[in-house]
Amino acid sequence: MNVRAYILDHIFGDLVEARVREATLAEEDRHWRSLSQAAGARDVSYRELLDSINDSAEAYRVNPVAYRLVELTTDYVLGKGMALKADQEAVQGFVDAFWQANRMDVRQFELCTELSLSGELFVTFHTSPFDGMTLIRCIPAAAVDRVETNPEDVEDERRYHRAGAVANTVEGIEWSGAPEGGLDGRWWTREECRHYTVNRLLGAVRGQGDLVPLLPWLRRYKDWLTDRVRINKFKGAFLWDVKLTGAGERAILARQAQLVEPPNPGSVIVHNEKEEWKAVQPAIDAQAVEPDGYAIRLMLAAGAGVPLHFVGEGSSANWATAREMREPTLRHYQRRQLYFGWMMADIVGEAIRRSGRFKGAEVQIEPQFGELSADDRQQAAKTASAVSQALGLAQERGWIGQAEARAMFQRFCGAPLGFMGRADGG
Repeated sequence: MNVRAYILDHIFGDLVEARVREATLAEEDRHWRSLSQAAGARDVSYRELLDSINDSAEAYRVNPVAYRLVELTTDYVLGKGMALKADQEAVQGFVDAFWQANRMDVRQFELCTELSLSGELFVTFHTSPFDGMTLIRCIPAAAVDRVETNPEDVEDERRYHRAGAVANTVEGIEWSGAPEGGLDGRWWTREECRHYTVNRLLGAVRGQGDLVPLLPWLRRYKDWLTDRVRINKFKGAFLWDVKLTGAGERAILARQAQLVEPPNPGSVIVHNEKEEWKAVQPAIDAQAVEPDGYAIRLMLAAGAGVPLHFVGEGSSANWATAREMREPTLRHYQRRQLYFGWMMADIVGEAIRRSGRFKGAEVQIEPQFGELSADDRQQAAKTASAVSQALGLAQERGWIGQAEARAMFQRFCGAPLGFMGRADGG
């Protein structure tokens, strides 16, 4: 074998093999286009989606900043928990039974966290033929590799395919269990499964987790902190340089054997003029880099839509600026709250339809949340008082009727989105 062949086979071959092992699924798909993907489609490939979901989950598990940002969303959106209120007593009884059967007092927090991490939820419905009660379960978003839609309408979703079991590791994908359908997987129809998404672009089918835009900066901040810790650790490190004047190799080795254990700090070292001791420290120029870390944290805070004092950096704002910076963040949480409330009402509405108990009846369900802050509670009380007085005066003078007054009161007091429709799906 000549030198050129040896280099190609042993050196470059090893480098390529190592790079392939480290490559992510998204990198493997780069510069390739799916034959089935329509022109102008805005969804990423399944491999890229899988990478982003797995990376977000890993960041949530091990990165304190990522964990706190996701938990902040759950804490503010749900607070102590949400509830659903129906306009009829019989319907409310079914809603309460559904809530208890599905442990929604606890499950709602899990659903909100998963929605933030994966950007979507695939909720399946399982209805008992005996009492008509429906239990819900969720398919992990990473396990759904295909969403089939109407070719003419991307919002008209027809069915969802859960990837099959993989016996061995194939292209970096591993499934811990064997889902229903075996190696071929299983299709779920829209009658069996509902798909809910956040951060979805117009024209796209799949959602996107809240941490996806932050992942590169989370990695950079982690690397930056790790480097600073290492620098500070070794900046104060030192070793002893012992010089023996005129000593031969045998004498040096003998003295080295005697000094296997270095002297303890504060101990006394005694030697003659032929031996010289000197402490050597690394020349690490650890400059002040606080602005660098602050800039990365600002990027993370901007991407998450929260001010820095929300993640524990209280020195970045005083009381007045903190109040002003809070408003955009609360608006963001309120928007997520509206979507989550509509989603929960839609799920319960589907359970009511499946039960068959209220056929032909008009059912209205509204989500109820706590206020995002104590100030909001006070402001809501003042607004409700002022609006009720004004509407009462308008009714007395005959300007509006009771139905109009009720609708205006709900609009001005911020009635959340809910479920309204016939119990039989009409």
